[in-house]
Amino acid sequence: MSSPPESVDGDCGLIMKSCPSLNGDAVSNDFSCQMEENGEHNEDHCFVDLQIVDLIEKERKQNPELERMGELSIAVEYCKSRLTDKDDSGINRKQVMERLVELRMEMQVLKETKTGLETTDKMIHKVVGHEFVLQPANGRNPYCEACMSTIWRLIQKWRRCRICGYRSHDKCLESVRRTCVGVKVARPGFELRSDICKERGLALQNYKCAECKHPLSFDKGADLEPRLCDYDGQYYCPFCHYNDKMMIPARVIHNMDTEKYPVCRATKQLLNIVEKKPLIDLLTLNPTLFKVDDRLKQMQEMRRNILLMKCYFMCCKRAQKLRILQYLNRHQHFVETSECYSMNDLKLLVSGKLIPEIAGIVEVFRKHIMEECETCMGKAFICELCDDETVIFPFSKEVVICGECCNVFHSLCFDRVSRYCPRCKRRKSRVTPPLPEHEENQKP
Repeated sequence: MSSPPESVDGDCGLIMKSCPSLNGDAVSNDFSCQMEENGEHNEDHCFVDLQIVDLIEKERKQNPELERMGELSIAVEYCKSRLTDKDDSGINRKQVMERLVELRMEMQVLKETKTGLETTDKMIHKVVGHEFVLQPANGRNPYCEACMSTIWRLIQKWRRCRICGYRSHDKCLESVRRTCVGVKVARPGFELRSDICKERGLALQNYKCAECKHPLSFDKGADLEPRLCDYDGQYYCPFCHYNDKMMIPARVIHNMDTEKYPVCRATKQLLNIVEKKPLIDLLTLNPTLFKVDDRLKQMQEMRRNILLMKCYFMCCKRAQKLRILQYLNRHQHFVETSECYSMNDLKLLVSGKLIPEIAGIVEVFRKHIMEECETCMGKAFICELCDDETVIFPFSKEVVICGECCNVFHSLCFDRVSRYCPRCKRRKSRVTPPLPEHEENQKP
């Protein structure tokens, strides 16, 4: 049998896998030859696919911007012409029909996907950073945050921001003034307030709401009642402050206080978005907290060990195959840094749920390295400063790591020899010593 045609260039877009009946060389993928036990059927499939690829190549030379839908149309027309040609007796009509069905199904999926994307784009209405999506008519009736009236779902269209949750009548979208908090969080250098805000008098706000500038007064009715936001220390009107309660980052940072305090609507949306984002660097913001809180000290040690164990997993094929780091998928930032925490992390830490969870994961990691994987066990250390031949690891207890060469020693041995590292000494001894002065003078 003659040699198969050469592989079609990737730009063609229609690439078929090789057909055993022709040869084992790679031909292309989208119109792949479907392998069956009957070799004759394979030849029919490959012949049809090669003819289709040839037609598409010719069309692409005339129209370089040919898209996938156009390629499928050419293939469908070719299959239909072969089936309707009564004089063409050299084809297996069953195989051509199967290919035609496959092509039509792919065209239908492509049309539905394209229509769905266009519909989704039309359904999203963007206003001051919000991405409003039309909501269904079932469920309870919420409040419109733009006009502060009830949204009657059955008779009124309404939308909700898919980023921050802002709710509004469809007719009130143009009157939305509050910028989406997702825009603020996405700005480079965004940080949460880390200082506990002091209460300020209404006079500093000119007796007006900090957001909508609605008049405020303590003794002129409920509509003018000022409500304090514990996050930024400002007063808001009842239309901008629903008396929602949230954990305040500053109180957690300074006092490990996870109680909930009243916040305005915008602050609630902000804290909901950042709840699981690792934005709090406790070592920088309040380093003394680690000296007085045993939970933080224990958590910090486990996070340090996780980063050391990660070095083993990055070099272990078995660990990569097992995807062992996926145990931390709820706390993915733990494998990136040991300093930053999220509000959710600190809430779980104070409630006593985080330490048992992470301790269990660390134990799984430890067993893999020290008991189950020969590759990881082969990367253990032996203290060079004593006669103890027991293997140690960087994450073992009472060990110290050399800051220059990363060698591992027992901490007592390292302190006994005044923090002297034999490996560093050997490395320095290999450096070529400088020439004596009289030899340097003899150089031309």
